[in-house]
Amino acid sequence: MLGRPHAQRLRQDLNEIRNELIEVVRKFPPEELDGTPAPGMKSCKALLQEIAAMEALNRRWVSHQEMLDWEAVTRTVEGDSAEALLATLEPVRAETLAYLDNCTEEQLQTPIPLPEAWRQFFDNASVIEPEELIRWVARHEYYHLGQLIIYRWMRGDSP
Repeated sequence: MLGRPHAQRLRQDLNEIRNELIEVVRKFPPEELDGTPAPGMKSCKALLQEIAAMEALNRRWVSHQEMLDWEAVTRTVEGDSAEALLATLEPVRAETLAYLDNCTEEQLQTPIPLPEAWRQFFDNASVIEPEELIRWVARHEYYHLGQLIIYRWMRGDSP
């Protein structure tokens, strides 16, 4: 095999993005966690709930091909401070990293069925490599990290 294993690359991406997310979220005072910059936008708390739910659902799918309940997972992200909210993300990430630690390169590259509802996000594919779904988790978190950076910027906290 040439280059670094996929699990190692995924772990690095997940860690780098999470570290930046933590840095940005810690800048939110408690009174701004549930607020939105404009009507129709998601709050910081709602974005963190979505990050956790997406990761939990994808990790469960790649490891067991079982679907978790989105609403139930989002309710696990609770707290009235940035630190409390961030702490609730940790068990989800720990499970993802444990999955990567226990996965072989072959397992990460062997296609598995893709849930029907998710196919629209993957060119209507019916199967996908677990590595791609974990990469999707990283891209999803990074996307919402960008939103949170903009939220802070709109409040005068220029990056």
